[in-house]
Amino acid sequence: MTAPTATNPLRESHLQFEAEFAAWDQIEIVTTYGEPQVEYASVRTSAGLIDLPQRGVLEVTGKDRHAFLNNLLTNQTFSKAEKTGLAAGQGVYAFLLNLKGRVVCDLNVLERGDRTWLEMDARYVDRVAKLFDAYLFSEQVKTVNRLADLHEIAIHGPQAATLLSEVADRPIDLSAPLASATYSLFGIETLVWRDDVTGVPGLHLIVATDRVAELWGGLLEKFHTSLVPGKRPLHPIGWAMFNTLRIEAGRPIFGIDFDGQPVESALPDKANREAAADASPGVLPAETAQFDRAVSITKGCYLGQEIVARMHARQQVARQIVGIRLENDALPIAGEPVFDDKNNQIGGITSSTISPLLSNHAICLALVKKPFMTPGSHVLVPAEGEMRKGTVVALPFMEAP
Repeated sequence: MTAPTATNPLRESHLQFEAEFAAWDQIEIVTTYGEPQVEYASVRTSAGLIDLPQRGVLEVTGKDRHAFLNNLLTNQTFSKAEKTGLAAGQGVYAFLLNLKGRVVCDLNVLERGDRTWLEMDARYVDRVAKLFDAYLFSEQVKTVNRLADLHEIAIHGPQAATLLSEVADRPIDLSAPLASATYSLFGIETLVWRDDVTGVPGLHLIVATDRVAELWGGLLEKFHTSLVPGKRPLHPIGWAMFNTLRIEAGRPIFGIDFDGQPVESALPDKANREAAADASPGVLPAETAQFDRAVSITKGCYLGQEIVARMHARQQVARQIVGIRLENDALPIAGEPVFDDKNNQIGGITSSTISPLLSNHAICLALVKKPFMTPGSHVLVPAEGEMRKGTVVALPFMEAP
């Protein structure tokens, strides 16, 4: 990771809570506020507030945008039969693939009615915009990079909607995955959209960058700093505990648990596309454990669809992200290999954590070969100087309440 260069409008607010930081590419994120147990418990019992400066928005407008996106993404944004796109407030999770069916990046499609917001890893916003431009011919579609003027935060926890409703112009009512609506929070226009990344209700808030400090401060003032310790329903949380929570919920993250091929590998120009091809084979949608969320098998053609459809029809997947639970709290490090009982390498760890929910056992997400994808399979993982026994388990590690 390179040294951070982007300025976070919430940095001073984080410092007031004695935040510790780490670099996420050119962006600085909070790792912890020094109370990891409190941060974890807040999400499991009430609500936790997290800053997401590593996320960004690409705005797509124009009357042809739904059909255009439908031709490029793995999930359905346009019905060819009814000739209609997503309705305002609807959303889908999708992959952008290259022509070989390998993942380039993932994104959340949030329909706002007069425009579509693509919420994604901030590092990909500009690159995806340029890729879309390469596929534009006569379609009426325009893309705008909103990294500078929009900022995202999120509240995760069973009380998330209840707390937000107290400061909103009307009750927060978002039950469907990736459903979204615009609310006024403390008088600040905010797009609220739902994604239960941690296994409990998750409400993401996208707001103008010049108003996010006011919103962040207002939430903490009402639900944290003005209340006595022990009765605070909202706590700020950092990446370390968020990571534990999302692993327990079985949610792989693009850029951590699976990487993408270069964006240029999806270009329509063959010479440039082949020049950008990565040395690694890349990851297929079925290998991410997110196929059902991300891929429509009935929508018809899209970039890389032929490969995906053929593998799905034949139920061919050579490897997949699975959960592994170890017998104790010995923690494997991401990148460590996974072995069978004959010491043959059969995969690798992508994420790991100690799970408070599971009696402080070590749990992992791992990409393993097909014979070991079945729950109950036994594997060996190096951790803290020894080979440790682990068992493949069905994801998520925890069931949503």
